[in-house]
Amino acid sequence: MAKAGKQQSKSSGTGGKRAGKKTRVSSKPAKSHSPPTADTDTLPPPDDTAPLLPPPLSPLLSPDSRSVVAVVCEHEPTLAPSTPKQLTSYGAIPSETSPCRRCQRIGSSSHTFDGGSMSSSITRAETVLVPQFIAAQVDDEALRQIAQNSGPKVAAFYETQNELIAELLSVNQQHTDDALELQMRERCTKQRQVDMAVRVSVVVNVLVVLAQLYAAISSKSLALFATMSEAMMDLLSSIILLLASMAARRRDRFSLYPSGRFKLETIGVIVFAVLMGTFSVALFVESVSALWMRSATPNFLSVYDAVCVVAALVAKIALYFYCYTLREYHTAHVLMTDHRNDVFVNAFGLTMAVIGKHAVAWMDPLGSLIIAIMILRSWISEAWDQIKLIVGISADPRLIQVLTYTAITHDPRIEKVDRVVAYHSGAKLFVEVDIVMPPCTPLITLHDVAESLQEKYERMPGVGRCHVHVDYEVTHRSEHHNAEA
Repeated sequence: MAKAGKQQSKSSGTGGKRAGKKTRVSSKPAKSHSPPTADTDTLPPPDDTAPLLPPPLSPLLSPDSRSVVAVVCEHEPTLAPSTPKQLTSYGAIPSETSPCRRCQRIGSSSHTFDGGSMSSSITRAETVLVPQFIAAQVDDEALRQIAQNSGPKVAAFYETQNELIAELLSVNQQHTDDALELQMRERCTKQRQVDMAVRVSVVVNVLVVLAQLYAAISSKSLALFATMSEAMMDLLSSIILLLASMAARRRDRFSLYPSGRFKLETIGVIVFAVLMGTFSVALFVESVSALWMRSATPNFLSVYDAVCVVAALVAKIALYFYCYTLREYHTAHVLMTDHRNDVFVNAFGLTMAVIGKHAVAWMDPLGSLIIAIMILRSWISEAWDQIKLIVGISADPRLIQVLTYTAITHDPRIEKVDRVVAYHSGAKLFVEVDIVMPPCTPLITLHDVAESLQEKYERMPGVGRCHVHVDYEVTHRSEHHNAEA
Protein backbone atom coordinates (compact mmCIF):
# COMPACT_ATOMS: atom_id res chain seq x y z
CA MET A 1 0.00 0.00 0.00
CA ALA A 2 2.84 2.36 0.73
CA LYS A 3 4.30 1.50 -2.65
CA ALA A 4 1.00 2.29 -4.35
CA GLY A 5 0.90 5.61 -2.51
CA LYS A 6 4.35 6.42 -3.83
CA GLN A 7 3.35 5.51 -7.37
CA GLN A 8 0.27 7.74 -7.10
CA SER A 9 2.32 10.63 -5.73
CA LYS A 10 4.77 10.26 -8.60
CA SER A 11 2.07 10.14 -11.26
CA SER A 12 0.23 13.14 -9.80
CA GLY A 13 3.45 15.16 -9.93
CA THR A 14 3.74 14.54 -13.69
CA GLY A 15 0.23 15.54 -14.65
CA GLY A 16 -2.36 13.07 -13.23
CA LYS A 17 -3.22 9.36 -12.83
CA ARG A 18 -3.62 6.78 -15.53
CA ALA A 19 -7.08 6.10 -16.92
CA GLY A 20 -8.89 2.98 -15.77
CA LYS A 21 -6.71 2.34 -12.73
CA LYS A 22 -7.96 3.13 -9.23
CA THR A 23 -5.38 4.36 -6.79
CA ARG A 24 -5.49 5.85 -3.34
CA VAL A 25 -4.23 9.36 -2.79
CA SER A 26 -1.54 9.35 -0.19
CA SER A 27 -1.84 11.97 2.55
CA LYS A 28 1.91 12.00 3.03
CA PRO A 29 3.95 14.59 1.14
CA ALA A 30 5.82 13.42 -1.92
CA LYS A 31 9.46 12.65 -1.38
CA SER A 32 12.18 14.14 -3.48
CA HIS A 33 13.24 11.93 -6.43
CA SER A 34 16.47 13.72 -7.13
CA PRO A 35 19.45 11.42 -7.69
CA PRO A 36 21.21 10.70 -4.40
CA THR A 37 24.86 11.28 -3.85
CA ALA A 38 27.45 9.67 -1.64
CA ASP A 39 26.82 12.02 1.27
CA THR A 40 23.01 11.83 1.24
CA ASP A 41 22.68 9.22 3.96
CA THR A 42 25.04 10.99 6.32
CA LEU A 43 23.21 14.32 6.24
CA PRO A 44 20.39 15.14 8.65
CA PRO A 45 17.03 16.01 7.09
CA PRO A 46 16.41 19.71 6.50
CA ASP A 47 14.69 21.50 9.35
CA ASP A 48 11.73 23.40 7.86
CA THR A 49 10.74 24.83 11.23
CA ALA A 50 13.99 26.72 11.76
CA PRO A 51 13.67 30.50 11.59
CA LEU A 52 14.85 31.84 8.25
CA LEU A 53 16.57 34.98 9.39
CA PRO A 54 19.71 36.44 7.79
CA PRO A 55 22.33 38.39 9.69
CA PRO A 56 21.16 41.93 10.59
CA LEU A 57 23.45 43.63 8.09
CA SER A 58 23.11 41.25 5.15
CA PRO A 59 22.37 43.34 2.06
CA LEU A 60 19.15 42.55 0.21
CA LEU A 61 20.15 44.74 -2.68
CA SER A 62 22.55 43.49 -5.30
CA PRO A 63 25.17 45.79 -6.88
CA ASP A 64 22.86 46.25 -9.89
CA SER A 65 19.98 48.51 -8.94
CA ARG A 66 17.71 46.69 -11.39
CA SER A 67 17.69 43.45 -9.40
CA VAL A 68 14.66 42.75 -7.28
CA VAL A 69 15.96 41.02 -4.19
CA ALA A 70 18.53 38.34 -3.52
CA VAL A 71 16.83 35.41 -1.79
CA VAL A 72 19.15 32.76 -0.44
CA CYS A 73 18.74 29.18 0.55
CA GLU A 74 16.96 28.64 3.84
CA HIS A 75 19.76 26.48 5.23
CA GLU A 76 22.48 29.08 4.88
CA PRO A 77 21.05 32.57 5.39
CA THR A 78 24.29 34.29 4.42
CA LEU A 79 22.94 36.77 1.95
CA ALA A 80 25.50 37.71 -0.69
CA PRO A 81 24.57 39.90 -3.65
CA SER A 82 24.33 37.96 -6.88
CA THR A 83 24.92 39.23 -10.37
CA PRO A 84 21.45 39.88 -11.83
CA LYS A 85 20.41 38.52 -15.18
CA GLN A 86 19.38 41.19 -17.68
CA LEU A 87 16.24 39.95 -19.38
CA THR A 88 15.25 42.88 -21.56
CA SER A 89 16.43 46.36 -22.34
CA TYR A 90 13.82 47.78 -20.01
CA GLY A 91 13.92 45.65 -16.89
CA ALA A 92 15.57 42.78 -15.13
CA ILE A 93 15.04 40.37 -12.31
CA PRO A 94 17.79 38.75 -10.30
CA SER A 95 19.60 35.69 -11.45
CA GLU A 96 19.33 32.34 -9.78
CA THR A 97 20.98 32.21 -6.39
CA SER A 98 23.31 29.35 -5.58
CA PRO A 99 21.93 26.59 -3.34
CA CYS A 100 23.73 25.75 -0.14
CA ARG A 101 26.10 22.81 0.29
CA ARG A 102 23.38 20.66 1.81
CA CYS A 103 21.04 21.22 -1.15
CA GLN A 104 23.84 20.45 -3.57
CA ARG A 105 24.60 17.16 -1.80
CA ILE A 106 20.97 16.13 -1.67
CA GLY A 107 20.58 17.13 -5.30
CA SER A 108 17.27 18.86 -4.66
CA SER A 109 16.22 22.32 -5.76
CA SER A 110 13.25 22.48 -3.44
CA HIS A 111 15.15 24.62 -0.95
CA THR A 112 16.24 27.35 -3.36
CA PHE A 113 14.52 30.25 -5.04
CA ASP A 114 15.27 31.32 -8.56
CA GLY A 115 15.09 34.87 -9.86
CA GLY A 116 11.33 35.17 -9.99
CA SER A 117 9.95 32.04 -8.40
CA MET A 118 8.25 31.34 -5.13
CA SER A 119 6.87 28.29 -3.42
CA SER A 120 3.34 27.10 -3.92
CA SER A 121 1.74 29.08 -1.11
CA ILE A 122 1.55 32.70 -0.12
CA THR A 123 2.19 31.66 3.48
CA ARG A 124 5.47 30.14 2.37
CA ALA A 125 6.49 33.33 0.59
CA GLU A 126 5.59 35.40 3.61
CA THR A 127 7.43 33.14 6.04
CA VAL A 128 10.57 33.29 3.91
CA LEU A 129 10.67 36.83 2.54
CA VAL A 130 9.05 38.93 5.25
CA PRO A 131 11.25 37.73 8.16
CA GLN A 132 14.35 38.24 6.04
CA PHE A 133 13.22 41.73 5.11
CA ILE A 134 12.52 42.65 8.72
CA ALA A 135 15.82 41.18 9.95
CA ALA A 136 17.77 42.98 7.24
CA GLN A 137 16.55 46.43 8.27
CA VAL A 138 19.19 48.58 9.91
CA ASP A 139 18.27 50.93 12.76
CA ASP A 140 19.52 54.48 13.14
CA GLU A 141 22.22 53.62 15.68
CA ALA A 142 23.66 50.94 13.39
CA LEU A 143 23.54 53.37 10.47
CA ARG A 144 25.61 55.88 12.43
CA GLN A 145 28.18 53.21 13.26
CA ILE A 146 28.32 52.12 9.62
CA ALA A 147 28.84 55.71 8.52
CA GLN A 148 31.73 56.10 10.97
CA ASN A 149 33.40 52.77 10.20
CA SER A 150 32.68 52.20 6.50
CA GLY A 151 31.89 55.64 5.15
CA PRO A 152 28.80 57.56 4.02
CA LYS A 153 28.35 55.58 0.78
CA VAL A 154 27.82 52.31 2.64
CA ALA A 155 25.44 54.01 5.07
CA ALA A 156 23.50 55.48 2.14
CA PHE A 157 23.24 51.96 0.68
CA TYR A 158 21.58 50.65 3.84
CA GLU A 159 19.29 53.68 4.05
CA THR A 160 18.12 52.95 0.51
CA GLN A 161 17.68 49.30 1.46
CA ASN A 162 15.51 50.26 4.45
CA GLU A 163 13.29 52.38 2.21
CA LEU A 164 12.96 49.55 -0.31
CA ILE A 165 12.10 47.01 2.40
CA ALA A 166 9.42 49.30 3.84
CA GLU A 167 7.95 49.79 0.39
CA LEU A 168 7.91 46.06 -0.36
CA LEU A 169 6.34 45.18 2.98
CA SER A 170 3.55 47.68 2.37
CA VAL A 171 2.69 46.32 -1.10
CA ASN A 172 0.08 43.79 0.01
CA GLN A 173 -1.35 46.11 2.66
CA GLN A 174 -2.02 48.78 0.04
CA HIS A 175 -4.32 46.50 -2.00
CA THR A 176 -6.97 45.61 0.55
CA ASP A 177 -10.49 46.84 -0.17
CA ASP A 178 -10.40 49.57 2.48
CA ALA A 179 -6.94 50.71 1.40
CA LEU A 180 -7.95 50.84 -2.27
CA GLU A 181 -11.05 52.86 -1.49
CA LEU A 182 -8.97 55.27 0.58
CA GLN A 183 -6.39 55.53 -2.22
CA MET A 184 -9.09 56.31 -4.78
CA ARG A 185 -10.48 59.05 -2.55
CA GLU A 186 -7.04 60.53 -1.98
CA ARG A 187 -6.25 60.36 -5.70
CA CYS A 188 -9.47 62.19 -6.63
CA THR A 189 -8.72 64.83 -4.00
CA LYS A 190 -5.16 65.25 -5.26
CA GLN A 191 -6.35 65.51 -8.86
CA ARG A 192 -8.75 68.29 -7.91
CA GLN A 193 -5.88 70.05 -6.17
CA VAL A 194 -3.75 69.71 -9.32
CA ASP A 195 -6.53 71.23 -11.43
CA MET A 196 -6.82 74.04 -8.92
CA ALA A 197 -3.06 74.62 -9.07
CA VAL A 198 -3.21 74.95 -12.86
CA ARG A 199 -6.08 77.44 -12.73
CA VAL A 200 -4.50 79.48 -9.94
CA SER A 201 -1.21 79.52 -11.86
CA VAL A 202 -2.99 80.96 -14.89
CA VAL A 203 -4.62 83.73 -12.83
CA VAL A 204 -1.42 84.55 -10.93
CA ASN A 205 0.62 84.59 -14.13
CA VAL A 206 -1.79 87.12 -15.66
CA LEU A 207 -1.32 89.42 -12.65
CA VAL A 208 2.45 88.88 -12.65
CA VAL A 209 2.69 89.73 -16.35
CA LEU A 210 0.78 92.99 -15.83
CA ALA A 211 2.91 93.96 -12.82
CA GLN A 212 6.22 93.17 -14.51
CA LEU A 213 5.13 94.82 -17.76
CA TYR A 214 4.54 98.04 -15.84
CA ALA A 215 7.92 97.71 -14.09
CA ALA A 216 9.83 96.99 -17.32
CA ILE A 217 8.27 99.88 -19.29
CA SER A 218 8.60 102.31 -16.41
CA SER A 219 12.23 101.50 -15.56
CA LYS A 220 13.50 100.72 -19.09
CA SER A 221 15.60 97.97 -17.51
CA LEU A 222 16.72 95.18 -19.82
CA ALA A 223 16.93 92.75 -16.90
CA LEU A 224 13.33 93.49 -15.87
CA PHE A 225 12.29 93.20 -19.49
CA ALA A 226 13.78 89.69 -19.48
CA THR A 227 11.81 88.74 -16.37
CA MET A 228 8.63 90.22 -17.90
CA SER A 229 9.10 88.23 -21.11
CA GLU A 230 9.71 85.09 -19.10
CA ALA A 231 6.49 85.75 -17.16
CA MET A 232 4.58 86.06 -20.44
CA MET A 233 5.94 82.71 -21.53
CA ASP A 234 4.89 81.26 -18.17
CA LEU A 235 1.35 82.43 -18.83
CA LEU A 236 1.44 80.74 -22.20
CA SER A 237 2.79 77.56 -20.61
CA SER A 238 -0.01 77.49 -18.03
CA ILE A 239 -2.61 77.84 -20.78
CA ILE A 240 -0.96 75.06 -22.82
CA LEU A 241 -0.85 72.70 -19.84
CA LEU A 242 -4.46 73.50 -18.91
CA LEU A 243 -5.71 72.78 -22.43
CA ALA A 244 -3.61 69.60 -22.68
CA SER A 245 -4.87 68.36 -19.31
CA MET A 246 -8.50 69.01 -20.30
CA ALA A 247 -8.03 67.27 -23.66
CA ALA A 248 -6.35 64.27 -22.03
CA ARG A 249 -9.29 63.71 -19.65
CA ARG A 250 -11.98 64.34 -22.25
CA ARG A 251 -13.99 61.26 -23.12
CA ASP A 252 -13.12 59.68 -26.46
CA ARG A 253 -16.59 58.77 -27.72
CA PHE A 254 -15.46 57.22 -31.01
CA SER A 255 -12.43 55.33 -29.59
CA LEU A 256 -10.02 57.07 -31.94
CA TYR A 257 -7.32 56.85 -29.25
CA PRO A 258 -7.62 53.39 -27.65
CA SER A 259 -4.65 53.88 -25.34
CA GLY A 260 -5.85 57.29 -24.14
CA ARG A 261 -4.69 60.85 -24.80
CA PHE A 262 -2.50 61.39 -21.76
CA LYS A 263 0.53 61.92 -24.03
CA LEU A 264 -0.91 65.35 -24.83
CA GLU A 265 0.49 66.70 -21.56
CA THR A 266 3.99 65.59 -22.51
CA ILE A 267 3.63 67.03 -26.01
CA GLY A 268 2.39 70.31 -24.51
CA VAL A 269 5.49 70.55 -22.32
CA ILE A 270 7.76 69.89 -25.32
CA VAL A 271 6.01 72.61 -27.37
CA PHE A 272 6.35 75.07 -24.52
CA ALA A 273 10.03 74.18 -24.06
CA VAL A 274 10.65 74.97 -27.73
CA LEU A 275 8.94 78.36 -27.31
CA MET A 276 10.99 79.12 -24.20
CA GLY A 277 14.19 78.15 -26.00
CA THR A 278 13.37 80.47 -28.90
CA PHE A 279 12.64 83.31 -26.51
CA SER A 280 15.88 82.70 -24.61
CA VAL A 281 17.95 82.82 -27.80
CA ALA A 282 16.35 86.14 -28.81
CA LEU A 283 16.99 87.59 -25.36
CA PHE A 284 20.57 86.32 -25.45
CA VAL A 285 21.21 88.07 -28.79
CA GLU A 286 19.72 91.34 -27.52
CA SER A 287 21.81 91.29 -24.35
CA VAL A 288 25.04 90.51 -26.21
CA SER A 289 24.29 93.34 -28.63
CA ALA A 290 23.82 95.81 -25.77
CA LEU A 291 27.09 94.73 -24.16
CA TRP A 292 29.04 94.71 -27.42
CA MET A 293 27.84 98.13 -28.54
CA ARG A 294 28.27 99.50 -25.01
CA SER A 295 24.92 101.20 -25.34
CA ALA A 296 23.83 100.44 -21.80
CA THR A 297 22.56 103.43 -19.83
CA PRO A 298 21.40 103.65 -16.23
CA ASN A 299 17.77 102.54 -15.90
CA PHE A 300 14.98 104.47 -14.17
CA LEU A 301 14.02 101.93 -11.53
CA SER A 302 11.61 103.39 -8.95
CA VAL A 303 10.20 102.14 -5.68
CA TYR A 304 6.88 101.25 -7.35
CA ASP A 305 8.70 99.17 -9.93
CA ALA A 306 10.55 97.28 -7.20
CA VAL A 307 7.30 96.70 -5.28
CA CYS A 308 5.70 95.16 -8.39
CA VAL A 309 8.62 92.78 -8.85
CA VAL A 310 8.66 91.82 -5.15
CA ALA A 311 4.91 91.11 -5.23
CA ALA A 312 5.42 88.83 -8.23
CA LEU A 313 8.27 87.12 -6.37
CA VAL A 314 6.11 86.43 -3.30
CA ALA A 315 3.28 85.04 -5.44
CA LYS A 316 5.66 82.68 -7.22
CA ILE A 317 7.11 81.44 -3.91
CA ALA A 318 3.60 80.63 -2.63
CA LEU A 319 2.72 78.76 -5.82
CA TYR A 320 5.99 76.83 -5.69
CA PHE A 321 5.28 75.44 -2.22
CA TYR A 322 1.69 74.59 -3.17
CA CYS A 323 2.79 72.65 -6.26
CA TYR A 324 5.58 71.00 -4.26
CA THR A 325 2.96 69.14 -2.22
CA LEU A 326 1.56 67.70 -5.49
CA ARG A 327 4.90 66.99 -7.18
CA GLU A 328 4.12 63.29 -7.82
CA TYR A 329 1.71 64.42 -10.53
CA HIS A 330 3.28 65.28 -13.87
CA THR A 331 1.49 68.60 -14.47
CA ALA A 332 2.10 69.83 -10.92
CA HIS A 333 5.78 68.87 -11.18
CA VAL A 334 6.18 70.94 -14.35
CA LEU A 335 4.47 73.91 -12.69
CA MET A 336 6.67 73.50 -9.61
CA THR A 337 9.80 73.61 -11.78
CA ASP A 338 8.48 76.66 -13.58
CA HIS A 339 7.68 78.55 -10.38
CA ARG A 340 11.05 77.66 -8.88
CA ASN A 341 12.82 79.06 -11.92
CA ASP A 342 10.70 82.21 -11.73
CA VAL A 343 11.73 82.82 -8.12
CA PHE A 344 15.43 82.82 -9.02
CA VAL A 345 14.90 84.76 -12.25
CA ASN A 346 12.84 87.51 -10.62
CA ALA A 347 15.17 87.85 -7.64
CA PHE A 348 18.25 87.94 -9.86
CA GLY A 349 16.65 90.35 -12.35
CA LEU A 350 15.65 92.79 -9.61
CA THR A 351 19.15 92.63 -8.09
CA MET A 352 20.87 93.33 -11.41
CA ALA A 353 18.44 96.16 -12.19
CA VAL A 354 19.20 97.84 -8.85
CA ILE A 355 22.97 97.46 -9.41
CA GLY A 356 22.60 98.79 -12.96
CA LYS A 357 20.91 101.95 -11.72
CA HIS A 358 23.05 102.79 -8.69
CA ALA A 359 26.47 101.28 -9.59
CA VAL A 360 27.47 100.02 -13.05
CA ALA A 361 25.16 100.49 -16.04
CA TRP A 362 26.37 97.45 -17.98
CA MET A 363 25.31 95.12 -15.13
CA ASP A 364 21.72 95.47 -16.36
CA PRO A 365 22.26 93.86 -19.82
CA LEU A 366 24.67 91.39 -18.21
CA GLY A 367 21.87 90.30 -15.89
CA SER A 368 19.58 89.90 -18.89
CA LEU A 369 22.21 87.73 -20.59
CA ILE A 370 22.60 85.48 -17.55
CA ILE A 371 18.82 85.14 -17.22
CA ALA A 372 18.57 84.08 -20.87
CA ILE A 373 21.24 81.40 -20.34
CA MET A 374 19.49 80.13 -17.20
CA ILE A 375 16.13 79.86 -18.96
CA LEU A 376 17.65 78.17 -22.01
CA ARG A 377 19.54 75.60 -19.94
CA SER A 378 16.54 74.80 -17.75
CA TRP A 379 14.12 74.21 -20.59
CA ILE A 380 16.56 72.26 -22.75
CA SER A 381 16.92 69.85 -19.84
CA GLU A 382 13.14 69.73 -19.36
CA ALA A 383 12.54 69.11 -23.07
CA TRP A 384 15.08 66.28 -23.10
CA ASP A 385 13.38 64.64 -20.12
CA GLN A 386 9.99 64.85 -21.84
CA ILE A 387 11.40 63.45 -25.09
CA LYS A 388 12.74 60.43 -23.19
CA LEU A 389 9.31 59.88 -21.68
CA ILE A 390 7.49 59.97 -24.99
CA VAL A 391 10.10 57.75 -26.70
CA GLY A 392 9.62 55.11 -23.99
CA ILE A 393 12.41 55.15 -21.42
CA SER A 394 12.44 52.40 -18.82
CA ALA A 395 10.79 53.00 -15.48
CA ASP A 396 12.80 53.58 -12.35
CA PRO A 397 14.57 50.35 -11.27
CA ARG A 398 13.05 50.62 -7.82
CA LEU A 399 9.55 50.62 -9.29
CA ILE A 400 10.42 47.49 -11.30
CA GLN A 401 11.46 45.85 -8.02
CA VAL A 402 8.09 46.72 -6.47
CA LEU A 403 6.21 45.46 -9.54
CA THR A 404 8.08 42.15 -9.44
CA TYR A 405 7.48 41.63 -5.74
CA THR A 406 3.79 42.42 -6.28
CA ALA A 407 3.56 39.66 -8.89
CA ILE A 408 5.45 37.16 -6.71
CA THR A 409 3.08 37.61 -3.77
CA HIS A 410 -0.13 38.14 -5.74
CA ASP A 411 -1.53 34.61 -5.88
CA PRO A 412 -0.36 31.20 -4.59
CA ARG A 413 -0.91 29.63 -8.02
CA ILE A 414 1.74 31.81 -9.64
CA GLU A 415 4.85 29.64 -9.75
CA LYS A 416 7.33 32.06 -11.30
CA VAL A 417 7.69 35.56 -12.67
CA ASP A 418 9.37 35.25 -16.04
CA ARG A 419 9.60 38.86 -17.17
CA VAL A 420 8.74 42.31 -15.84
CA VAL A 421 8.95 45.35 -18.10
CA ALA A 422 7.81 48.88 -17.28
CA TYR A 423 8.37 51.80 -19.63
CA HIS A 424 7.01 55.26 -20.15
CA SER A 425 4.48 56.18 -22.79
CA GLY A 426 4.31 59.87 -22.05
CA ALA A 427 3.70 60.69 -18.42
CA LYS A 428 2.10 57.28 -17.75
CA LEU A 429 3.72 53.86 -17.50
CA PHE A 430 3.02 50.73 -19.53
CA VAL A 431 3.69 47.50 -17.62
CA GLU A 432 4.21 44.06 -19.20
CA VAL A 433 4.40 41.02 -16.92
CA ASP A 434 4.92 37.36 -17.87
CA ILE A 435 3.92 34.93 -15.13
CA VAL A 436 4.17 31.13 -15.03
CA MET A 437 1.33 28.89 -13.80
CA PRO A 438 0.90 25.10 -13.85
CA PRO A 439 -0.03 23.62 -17.26
CA CYS A 440 -3.15 21.92 -15.85
CA THR A 441 -4.64 25.16 -14.49
CA PRO A 442 -8.20 25.75 -15.81
CA LEU A 443 -8.71 28.62 -18.22
CA ILE A 444 -11.10 30.40 -15.87
CA THR A 445 -8.45 30.38 -13.14
CA LEU A 446 -5.79 31.69 -15.52
CA HIS A 447 -8.11 34.51 -16.54
CA ASP A 448 -9.07 35.48 -12.99
CA VAL A 449 -5.50 35.50 -11.69
CA ALA A 450 -4.16 37.49 -14.65
CA GLU A 451 -7.04 39.98 -14.59
CA SER A 452 -6.77 40.61 -10.85
CA LEU A 453 -3.03 41.20 -11.19
CA GLN A 454 -3.64 43.57 -14.08
CA GLU A 455 -6.21 45.54 -12.07
CA LYS A 456 -3.83 45.71 -9.11
CA TYR A 457 -1.11 47.19 -11.31
CA GLU A 458 -3.41 49.69 -13.02
CA ARG A 459 -4.52 51.02 -9.63
CA MET A 460 -0.93 51.99 -8.85
CA PRO A 461 -0.14 55.71 -9.24
CA GLY A 462 1.46 56.51 -12.58
CA VAL A 463 0.52 53.23 -14.31
CA GLY A 464 -1.59 53.82 -17.41
CA ARG A 465 -1.92 50.31 -18.84
CA CYS A 466 -0.82 46.80 -17.89
CA HIS A 467 -0.60 43.57 -19.91
CA VAL A 468 -0.28 40.24 -18.09
CA HIS A 469 0.81 37.20 -20.11
CA VAL A 470 0.45 33.71 -18.64
CA ASP A 471 2.77 30.88 -19.65
CA TYR A 472 3.51 27.38 -18.37
CA GLU A 473 7.33 27.36 -18.72
CA VAL A 474 10.27 29.76 -19.02
CA THR A 475 12.59 27.98 -21.43
CA HIS A 476 11.09 29.46 -24.60
CA ARG A 477 12.34 32.52 -26.45
CA SER A 478 10.55 35.84 -26.24
CA GLU A 479 7.16 36.00 -27.94
CA HIS A 480 8.03 39.39 -29.44
CA HIS A 481 10.06 39.18 -32.63
CA ASN A 482 11.75 42.53 -31.95
CA ALA A 483 12.62 41.83 -28.31
CA GLU A 484 16.35 42.01 -29.04
CA ALA A 485 16.08 45.30 -30.96
